[in-house]
Amino acid sequence: MMQRNKKIKVSFNNDLELIYHLHNSALANIWIEKIKHLQNVALDPVESDHEDFSNIHSIYNEFCRFADMDPVDISTLDQGKLNQLHKIYEDKHKTLSTKKDNSVLYRFHRAIHFYESGMNASKIRAGWGKYEGLLTTEFQCNKFYEDKIIRNNIYLPWAELGKKPQTYWENKEPDDQERFNTLAKPHTTFRAQFIIATSNINPRPLENNFIKWFTKYKEEWLNFHNITKWDHLDEYSAPLLAETDYNGDLVGLKVKKIRLC
Repeated sequence: MMQRNKKIKVSFNNDLELIYHLHNSALANIWIEKIKHLQNVALDPVESDHEDFSNIHSIYNEFCRFADMDPVDISTLDQGKLNQLHKIYEDKHKTLSTKKDNSVLYRFHRAIHFYESGMNASKIRAGWGKYEGLLTTEFQCNKFYEDKIIRNNIYLPWAELGKKPQTYWENKEPDDQERFNTLAKPHTTFRAQFIIATSNINPRPLENNFIKWFTKYKEEWLNFHNITKWDHLDEYSAPLLAETDYNGDLVGLKVKKIRLC
């Protein structure tokens, strides 16, 4: 049965505590069941952005030692080089994710995206990493995406090993259907992560040049992922999980804990 208006308390690193009310949706109800199992588990410092990802050179060298591989030259970090690093991460993920003490694998991934777009000040991230375990499920999340993002509310983040379609295009990934199908993904991995918006966002229209480019690949890509559409909401919005009446500024804060009231 759907839980209505269940209360959630979120604690931040400045000792602020906020009360949230669970959104009334099937997706939010599934999420809160995951949170029940994780509320007493410490958040993962990498997934929750508690660490510094700005020194990609140091992180990459550590990653290469962990992966027992020779580093490529990253003295120049243009988008092509970042794409190459992301491909290395993808190729090594399956093997390295099974090794002990593998946090550098995920720090490397976060560092790549730090250099692509910077640490996004419009959201606060929180997740449990490997401790989430079997709570990761497959679910068609895109149908629950909101028309807009409201400041201070909790949303479910896109959590795929890949990129969204327009991001794929913006990053100048290969003009290749097979690679596009593999790397560009909708939101079908439902993890017990969450993000808190720190600003209002009205999803902007997709770029006209992207739409023209996407036309070549769209039909096969939609069929490949068993979805019916991809628009600006899918690219820039997210599913609502919980709402708060708090109107203060959360920019720069980190989530310390979440628990059910």
